[in-house]
Amino acid sequence: MTKNEQFEKLELKTSINLISPPRYPQSFPLHWHQYAEIIALPGDAQPTQAPVIQINQVRYCLEPGDIVFAWAGELHEIVSNKDHLLLALQFPGSLISGLPEFTPYLNSFRIFHRISAAEMPKLSQRMILHMQQMLEIKNSQRPFAGVEVIMSLYHFFMDFGSAVEERRGISCASVPGCSPQLLDKMNQACDYITENCEQPLTLEDMARQFGFSIFYFSRIFKAATSYNFTEYVTLQRVKRAQSNLAQSNLNITEIAFQSGFKSISSFNRAFRQYKGCSPSEYRKYHSTD
Repeated sequence: MTKNEQFEKLELKTSINLISPPRYPQSFPLHWHQYAEIIALPGDAQPTQAPVIQINQVRYCLEPGDIVFAWAGELHEIVSNKDHLLLALQFPGSLISGLPEFTPYLNSFRIFHRISAAEMPKLSQRMILHMQQMLEIKNSQRPFAGVEVIMSLYHFFMDFGSAVEERRGISCASVPGCSPQLLDKMNQACDYITENCEQPLTLEDMARQFGFSIFYFSRIFKAATSYNFTEYVTLQRVKRAQSNLAQSNLNITEIAFQSGFKSISSFNRAFRQYKGCSPSEYRKYHSTD
C-alpha cells in the first residue's frame, strides 16, 4: 500500500458537491478526504439489496430514509450500492464551524454517524428533502444557485441542531433544576475540554471551575453530551491525536503524551475503541507525505 493510496483529493468546483443517485459509485474502496460526506437513501427508494457504507470500521446497512455521516478525516468505504439509489453531498466543515450559531452543536453533530428513519422519521425526512432540494437547485443553474445551495445546507443543519436540542431537553428534564442556562455552561465546558484536552483534566477541577458539585456537574454533563466526563475527555484526546497522526511527523509515543494520554497502552486502547483501528494503521491510511 502506498502512502497516498487511501487519500481522495476532492477538487470541488463549488463549496458543496452534490452527487445524484445515478452518479454515486456502486462501490469505492476504503478512503478519506478533508470534506464531510453525508449519504442518504431516500425514503421512497426500493432497493433490491440494502446499500452498505462502512465508517470507522463500522458497517451500516441503510434502510429507506436512513442517513449516514462520514466526517472529515474519517475512513469510510462504499461497500455496496448495487441499485445506485444513494444521494450524497460533500462540503468543507468550515461552512458550518465558521458560524457561531452552530458552534455549541459541533461536538454533538460528530457523535452521529447514522440517523435512522425508524427512530427519527420526521428528522430524516426533512434532512433528505433538503438534500434533494440542493441537488435540484444545483441542476437548475439559475443565478445565485450556489448561494441557495449553501442556504439549504444551513437549513439542513438547523433541523439537525433542533433535534439535538430536543434530545438534550429530554435528557435535561430527568435532572432536577436543569435549565437552558446550565446547558450553555456545559457547552462552555465542552469547548474548554476540547481546547485543553492535553492537560490533566479531572472531574473535580471542572466541577469547581464551572461552579457545580461533582455529582451535579456529572449528571448535567451526561445529559448534555450523552457521554460521561471521562469518556468525553478521552474522545477529545483521540481526536487531537487523530489530527496529529495525519498532519505531523511526530512519533506515535510523542503524539500520545501530547494528546493527554499517560501511557502508550491506554492511548492504543482508546484509539482503537473510538476509531476502529490502531494509531499506526490510522497514520498509514492518512499519510500524504
